[in-house]
Amino acid sequence: MVHYIHSFLDFKNFTPAQKIAGSFLLVIMLGTVLLMLPMAHRDHQFYSLIDALFTATSATCVTGLVVDVTVQEFTVFGQAVILMLIQIGGLGLMTLMAVFILLLKSRLSMHEKMAMKEMLNQDQVFNMHRFLMDILKYTMLFEGCGMVLLALRFIPDFGLLRGLFKALFVSVSAFCNAGFDNLGSASLMDYAHDPLVILTIMALIVLGGLGFAVWFDLRDKLKLWLKREINLEKFRKSLSLHTKIVLFMTFQLILVTAVILFLLEFQNEGTIGTFAWWEKGMTSLFESVTLRTAGFASINYANLTLASKFLMVLVMFVGGSPGGTAGGVKTTTLAVLFLFIIATLRGHIHTVMFRRSISRDIIVRAMSIFFINLLTLIMGIFLLCILEDKPFIDLVFEAASALATVGLSLGITSTLSVGGKFIIILLMFVGRVGITTFIMSLISHHNLKQRNAVAYPNGTIIVG
Repeated sequence: MVHYIHSFLDFKNFTPAQKIAGSFLLVIMLGTVLLMLPMAHRDHQFYSLIDALFTATSATCVTGLVVDVTVQEFTVFGQAVILMLIQIGGLGLMTLMAVFILLLKSRLSMHEKMAMKEMLNQDQVFNMHRFLMDILKYTMLFEGCGMVLLALRFIPDFGLLRGLFKALFVSVSAFCNAGFDNLGSASLMDYAHDPLVILTIMALIVLGGLGFAVWFDLRDKLKLWLKREINLEKFRKSLSLHTKIVLFMTFQLILVTAVILFLLEFQNEGTIGTFAWWEKGMTSLFESVTLRTAGFASINYANLTLASKFLMVLVMFVGGSPGGTAGGVKTTTLAVLFLFIIATLRGHIHTVMFRRSISRDIIVRAMSIFFINLLTLIMGIFLLCILEDKPFIDLVFEAASALATVGLSLGITSTLSVGGKFIIILLMFVGRVGITTFIMSLISHHNLKQRNAVAYPNGTIIVG
């Protein structure tokens, strides 16, 4: 068994990008087969191939878009399969395989380390053993705490066993930013006024979306601060530039989006208009957080104002932070682009944040990620407009939700044609694997070497 896992991770004819894309594709195919089985469904009939593929892709790509209500369509076995796909998709099959090898006290080869570096979105090979084991340990800790807190509400509502299973399902889904739940057709709307459920899920979403590197940086610096080896000022300064940008952008995006949603929906009786003041604030904050690729809904999105829907598309496109369970172009990408534009307009040579210069390579990579994602989204929307006869904003919302692996919908997912579902499947897959990783996976290692070996003279183009 270990030999086969080693072979998968260390397959030398595959590039790291191909290994990543292939691992997600393998899990999706396995999930599709399992979800098609009669034992996975309450009517004990075989599930259609396209719907099984859609659900398996949505779960593995931690998106949350569904064609059928999970608890109404799937048996406990089917829900367990979805839960397994969510956990594997959130952490990555290659991550779990690498952890399995390390648990058996085996070493990762350099090829495996390079693949894992790409999978975990790190810029260099590092202490892989400690990092991977910490990921597993803290994932279990956060999901376990979330399960206990949610069980306090779900056990009285559903009974002991069903309540525990629902608490586990929702906790894992929230931490992995998946957006699936097994509560019913109303999803979290029945708990929109419940601070315990809403705040617990909100915390899990944020923790999953920050990224593993940020957790460990904060943990290491907090240990020093608690031991009084550094003061609060040194604690702040000692954080890595990546951690500072992620925390700053996460706080700003959540707060600004929540305030705007609060103002736009304040008098909308179809959403939060009838809520108490504190409930309006809590719901606005929750929706702001869940837009960051989580996909849980505590209100009916079909009743949102047009301005709110458009704002949500923009926020979904940004997504969470690198190295975690979130999708989107990522907060750091937006920060780098924004700072570069400001520096350019001011005539500055260097792009600076927190007294650190951002290298040109990072700026170019950020530009590539942003504009390739934007182009992919536009192409997805265009194809949906051809295939589907539905309001434009609904199609834009659906496409953005799929590409950013959010999972929120304005209620059109189940009514999409086979072609429309296939477009959404592709967008979810590309969004989870990563647009640059997906493109690189389509290019052979030999072609990459050939193209990199050719250098042409500089040319001059007038732009602007």
